[in-house]
Amino acid sequence: MSVSNTHLGSKPAEHLLPYDAIDPANFQNALKDKVALVTGAGRGIGRAIALAFAEAGADVALLSRTKSQLDEVANIITTTHHRRALVLPADATEKAAIEDAFARTESELGKVDIVVANAASFVFRPFVYTPIDEWWNMMEANVKGPMILTQLAMKSMRERNEGAILVISSRAGIHDTAGLSAYSTSKTALIRAVGCLQLELDAEGKSGVHMYAVHPGGVKTALAQAGSSVSDDMDKMTPGSVQRIRDNFNSFVTPPELCGRTCVLLAMGKAKELRGRYIDVRNDIESVVEQAEIVKKNGLYSLGIRELGGTVP
Repeated sequence: MSVSNTHLGSKPAEHLLPYDAIDPANFQNALKDKVALVTGAGRGIGRAIALAFAEAGADVALLSRTKSQLDEVANIITTTHHRRALVLPADATEKAAIEDAFARTESELGKVDIVVANAASFVFRPFVYTPIDEWWNMMEANVKGPMILTQLAMKSMRERNEGAILVISSRAGIHDTAGLSAYSTSKTALIRAVGCLQLELDAEGKSGVHMYAVHPGGVKTALAQAGSSVSDDMDKMTPGSVQRIRDNFNSFVTPPELCGRTCVLLAMGKAKELRGRYIDVRNDIESVVEQAEIVKKNGLYSLGIRELGGTVP
């Protein structure tokens, strides 16, 4: 479904709740015998993605730092969805830990078919008040960790020319936001990386491996709600900023299941014509797929800078 026709196609309908195209009834056994690895899987968005995969028939490896949260998700996967689950307590920013988790997944569950790089850190703080090591640590968590996992997945999937890599990004990666330089820069980097890496796969004739940078919507996650996610230094920049940002967080209404179920559709390959691009789960995915030729012709859902005297890509 789409509305508002323009020369750049029709604006997709916006969904704040799961809708018919991503109803689990459409996905019964769609991922049967597939193996998925999800980071940040113990709570929030990662948890919803992992459970949606299991509901669609996948076996799921669960990675995050907190084992008790992973055990709870694994119990639901095994008892409710009757699929295999592998609990992998690990730091998603540590190369050796990620490599070990990936190897264990392929050894115990089978070759990885789907990877979701979801773990991230986040804080609102003006750059001049942020110790540079703290700023760079966020880049390490939000870029290096996902890229380590992505490279492992690409190496495995290229052998079969089959697989889906979903990198959880953010709308913050396509907008300039004061006080959010580290987080926004990291998410922009992920969106650009996904586009570049998909071109590499396509150039090698490995388009069976498809990648997406996924914006999960405005989900009221524990990360966003944490008091430490907004530094008091924001008020030094603009008085009242801290309260305005917290009020904005409290207005978030997107359930994580909207992202989880959209990720199932992406993992199934139903949107492969959009591979390498930014996907906002609130946009009606069927409408965007139907307009894939317009998307590709005009460089939509990709990062870019328009220049005076230039042409539409």
